[in-house]
Amino acid sequence: MGHVFTLSSVQSSIEENEIYVAMHYVRFLKPPYLDSEGDRNLVKCLITITTDLGETFYPQDVPLAATLRSHDPDGDIFLRRTLPWSQGMRSIPLAFDITNSDVDWPLRVHVSPKNSPFSDYFESQHPGAPPPVISAWSGDIQKAGADSVSPRVVERRFTPFSDRIISIWEETGESIARHLWDAGVVLAGFLDRVVSLQEKDLPILERTLVSATYKRLNVLELGCGCGIVGIAMAQTIPDCSVTLTDTPEVEEIVKRNISNMNPAMSSTVHFEPLNWEAELPPRVRERTLDMIVAADCTYNPDSAHDLVRTIAALVSRSPKAIVITSMKTRHPSEAIFFELLSAANLTQASHSSVALPDDDTPVDIFVYHSHDRPVTREKDDSSLSGKVQ
Repeated sequence: MGHVFTLSSVQSSIEENEIYVAMHYVRFLKPPYLDSEGDRNLVKCLITITTDLGETFYPQDVPLAATLRSHDPDGDIFLRRTLPWSQGMRSIPLAFDITNSDVDWPLRVHVSPKNSPFSDYFESQHPGAPPPVISAWSGDIQKAGADSVSPRVVERRFTPFSDRIISIWEETGESIARHLWDAGVVLAGFLDRVVSLQEKDLPILERTLVSATYKRLNVLELGCGCGIVGIAMAQTIPDCSVTLTDTPEVEEIVKRNISNMNPAMSSTVHFEPLNWEAELPPRVRERTLDMIVAADCTYNPDSAHDLVRTIAALVSRSPKAIVITSMKTRHPSEAIFFELLSAANLTQASHSSVALPDDDTPVDIFVYHSHDRPVTREKDDSSLSGKVQ
């Protein structure tokens, strides 16, 4: 299912051990394009730094480093600029003069906080916290005479504990389904911490992930959007089979992200269209699952019944499966999701919280399972670290 812009937010209870971060994204209000001014050739764009909803701008001073570079992943850097983002700004123009520069086409623009790493680490400043500003890589800028305007997409790059860089493309236009959201980024980083033994006191989640040391881990993600959570899992956990599901409108960008991924040994990802209002398609219905994942899928109370019905249908076919959800509460009516889970005989096993004080709304992460979940003796293997490849 897609996402809707809901600008209202509510005060959420603050639990112990919360992690305080400020999470914003570099975005191209105007994608990079080739322009001529007299005898000068310029690559121009307009940059902003906003939250995932785009309703507020980065509230602090931060120097930005911008580079014009080859489109190859580790290609040459042709020009560099430093931009001073200041409190109160809404946008900042960027221009590279390439008149006398020997550049190789196509080109890309990369913008990040100055002195940031090549890709953003899932955590920064505080354990488990994502960086305060997520950097952006533009699409390709073609030479004059072709399409000299970069497409309205950006690439995000994240480095997990395994150091296997995760590349995720998202759209910057009006689509909200083909878009990255805080709850997805935070959940991807959270699961990376669990796999790397950096999170404690999550026994049922730890046992499920540890099971990947002796059998294939089968994961299905609902409302995958760009696919960051499932793709991050497949790049971190060997022998992991991930099915990404959402409406057909995300298929193109999800498959682009799947084609760019660098999976762990024997791990696979594929996309399957899934409408929560319909019956489960055969390729989903016939799978036995270990984990069902849903990041930022509870935003619309009107879809909660269909979402929970789909989760319950999956759990009924895989009674040992656990359900992990992440969410930023944007309206009190989202509480109906948890009421419906309880009514569907699903029990909460754990609750973790990552607080984002810039918008006063934390990302909450819940693990659920069937009340009648079979209890099985787990193999004595308490470490995933030897399998992270």
